[in-house]
Amino acid sequence: MTIFGIPATPRQLCYALGDLLVVLLAVGVAHVASAGAGGALGAARSALVLAAATWLVLYVADAYDASLDFRRRRELARLWAAVGLATGLALVGDALVPRGGWGLERAGLAALCLALLLPAWRALACQLRPDAPLRRRTLVVGDGPPARALAEAFGATQDRVYELVGAVHDDAPGPSAAPRLGGLKDLDAAVRAHAIDQIVVACATPGDDGPLLRQLLACKARGVHVDDMPTLYKRLTGKVPIRQASAAWLVFGPAFRGVRGVGAAAQRALDVAIALVGAVLSAPLVAAAALAVRLESRGPAFYLQERVGRDERPFRIVKLRTMREDAEAATGAVWSQGEGDPRVTRVGRLLRRTRIDELPQFYNVLRGDMSVVGPRPEREPFVTQLKARVPFYGLRFAVKPGVTGWAQVRYRYGASEEDAAEKLCYELYAIQEMSPALYAVILLKTVQTVLLRPGS
Repeated sequence: MTIFGIPATPRQLCYALGDLLVVLLAVGVAHVASAGAGGALGAARSALVLAAATWLVLYVADAYDASLDFRRRRELARLWAAVGLATGLALVGDALVPRGGWGLERAGLAALCLALLLPAWRALACQLRPDAPLRRRTLVVGDGPPARALAEAFGATQDRVYELVGAVHDDAPGPSAAPRLGGLKDLDAAVRAHAIDQIVVACATPGDDGPLLRQLLACKARGVHVDDMPTLYKRLTGKVPIRQASAAWLVFGPAFRGVRGVGAAAQRALDVAIALVGAVLSAPLVAAAALAVRLESRGPAFYLQERVGRDERPFRIVKLRTMREDAEAATGAVWSQGEGDPRVTRVGRLLRRTRIDELPQFYNVLRGDMSVVGPRPEREPFVTQLKARVPFYGLRFAVKPGVTGWAQVRYRYGASEEDAAEKLCYELYAIQEMSPALYAVILLKTVQTVLLRPGS
């Protein structure tokens, strides 16, 4: 499922709602134990502040990863650390409000209750897993790469919401995504025989009145949910399957949000505010990093390089230099080799791992060349190559490139044509689904990536 453009599993949603109830209970116990100090209004405000701080810290701490088992000591320590930090943030936030509802005594009591209740609730949630009867019995129509990609997505889903029962297709025998339950003509019979709840079409459908479409319509009339492969795959994975999606699917799918109008103006205002704050706060760190670059190797501390921006207009990006000055003098533009790239200096390797080399790009955001959130800007030689080989690659230029983006926080560091194609799947998802909530989640996951997965 998606909530305001953010992919979420039922278990993650359950965690978020359960955490809210636990925070309310902890604040309520602390309020009663402190003899109602601060009044009911103060307690309500304290609960909201602590709930927001707890959600924020737990998300950055990756505690909404549905694959984690919170009955283990390592995850218990993760929760306790999150409670401590969330309580500190709540105290700071409440101090900024006149006549805040917190006090050290109540904050301590609430933190103690939360430290006991949150692990207990999460351990109980991990103990209770959905049983097979609660899953949606799913039938795939078709076989081949689209069906196999969908089956892999089912297998990788952390919450097993879908039970892949089988497939109907007329393809030749060979590696199959699921057990074959008959040919396309047997669709209706297979749905009845196997009590199917959902059909996913992973093949081309003929004309407006073909036999397959008539069967699909009959199944839908009986209450069976019918989806196409790209739509369900996108909901499951948070990315667009560019090699299985058609141009028609993209044309009639969601609009490209933030490209024009009020959405673009709002994002620009937010970009400028974040870039101004970021540039001021990071100035001492950038200055120290620039000095370290100059001391280690000859050449300028800052590096200007031409990149391709929105509508394929070129601009010059500003970065701290992480390679030797003559890194591409003999070769021209070549893909980066990641951590093992011999052209990267020792200081440069540290700057890349911590993302400090990207901080000067706040200047590009203020100039209007970039957004804070968007696809990473690419170099023109690679753009020419990728447009010729990767389907729909040109669509990423419908929006401004970004300092960070959905692909950067969901996929590893990429340095090849295959990586660029996989990142485009995430980039098109963000272009279609961008919202204030998804924008905020990308920023939070950027912080999470820097703190917990440096260099990824």
